[in-house]
Amino acid sequence: MAEALACKQAAMLAWELGFSRVVLEGDSRTVIQKCKSRIVDASLISPVIADIKAICSNFMDIVFGHVQREANVVAHTLAQEGKAFDYPMYWIEEASPRTLLAAEKDRAALGSG
Repeated sequence: MAEALACKQAAMLAWELGFSRVVLEGDSRTVIQKCKSRIVDASLISPVIADIKAICSNFMDIVFGHVQREANVVAHTLAQEGKAFDYPMYWIEEASPRTLLAAEKDRAALGSG
């Protein structure tokens, strides 16, 4: 559920920022597969998936991608740092040194570092 909610928040933020072409990546294969699927299931996350699909119908182009957890260190680092706040936080221009280090690890894990 947490991964699905994070995907929904990412989609909402991309829409609010005015993006028309979006790539949403995550390390939950289940969430990514459900977002790509046209089949509606009865899982606990299906209402959140329906919300994601509704938001994403506004984009000109949307790609859902699965990445291995080893290549998704930034997302987990941001989630850990975000726990320090009592309200949603979005880093848009600058990232913390810890997050930049995580980005380097992700880049290396993806084979482009």
